[in-house]
Amino acid sequence: MLKKDSFIVGFIGALLIFIVLYSILNLFTDFAYFSQSRDSLWVYMLSLIPDLILARFMLVKWNKEKTGKGMMLVTLLGIILVMFVLR
Repeated sequence: MLKKDSFIVGFIGALLIFIVLYSILNLFTDFAYFSQSRDSLWVYMLSLIPDLILARFMLVKWNKEKTGKGMMLVTLLGIILVMFVLR
């Protein structure tokens, strides 16, 4: 568990979780099929779910408020990106 409560740690950690999970999901899907359709958006959304769960633990259980807020910012920006830009 993290000892330091920092906004930057939460932001970078959530971004790394998103990138790693998105890469793994793309390896297990036929990306050429999904790249031309709106069905590829589910890969982005599934990649954001662990950030939400971990941010909840940071905010409520572990009392790491700044780290949790950094993770929530990445999640919020990811959802906005999926809903308005990639749509």
